[in-house]
Amino acid sequence: MIRKGYSDGPFGQIHWRMIEPEDSPSEPDLYCLHPAPFSGLAFTDILPFLARRRRVIAPDFPGHGGSDRFKPEPSILEYSVAMGAVAADLSGAAPLDIIGFHTGNLVAVEMALADDSPVRKLALVDVPAYDSETRKSLLFKMGRPFQITPDIQCLDAAWHRGMTGRLASQGLDRCFALFAEQLRHGRGMHAAFHASFSYDVEARLPLIDRPSLIMATQSGLLQPTRRAAQLMPQARLIERLDIKRAVLDQAARHTAQEILPFLDEDIL
Repeated sequence: MIRKGYSDGPFGQIHWRMIEPEDSPSEPDLYCLHPAPFSGLAFTDILPFLARRRRVIAPDFPGHGGSDRFKPEPSILEYSVAMGAVAADLSGAAPLDIIGFHTGNLVAVEMALADDSPVRKLALVDVPAYDSETRKSLLFKMGRPFQITPDIQCLDAAWHRGMTGRLASQGLDRCFALFAEQLRHGRGMHAAFHASFSYDVEARLPLIDRPSLIMATQSGLLQPTRRAAQLMPQARLIERLDIKRAVLDQAARHTAQEILPFLDEDIL
């Protein structure tokens, strides 16, 4: 069963979801860091597959989901500090592992680079490691504060992102829940896009010295994910080009089956 709770962070309260194994946990806690512009809700279908011998926690970034509101132009570093506060609250100083997805990968990288980081391993799925010119273009297109207008057409992009672009693989109820989750951000709906496309992947990704798995699926992030593997030459790249959509939902079992053996390596 997934339970919910809050941890105090430097930018207000952080909401999280947690699932625990049936028996006492025997492996490090696993934190799941979500894509923009959603929340930990994105991981609810995959959580049971991940929680067989470990606690799995899916927090909401500041300004997302059930977490307190945040500024419209945050940074990946600020998100990582907030996630670090959740980890300190729930896991103490014990080693932990992280799964990232889309923007969550960048937050995971910053958590691993923090001083005295407890991060043991990283599993990065579909990494937005765009080149600088592409990031600049995407920042202009997607990173500006969301404009709320009396015209319902202002929600067209969110409707497509949460609904029409997903119906074939995720079903009506799940799609509508993801659509609605975006709206909770209000004018901050695009904040995590701003953070992601402002992030210097060329400077930060090569600094990672933790064991890392990069998983690429057949998505719009296939080439940026391959680029992430080039920027992190010590990382292990796997490609699942048979997974074409719903990585955390329809393909949840397959995604977990790729990640868990990597996390379980070297555990006595």
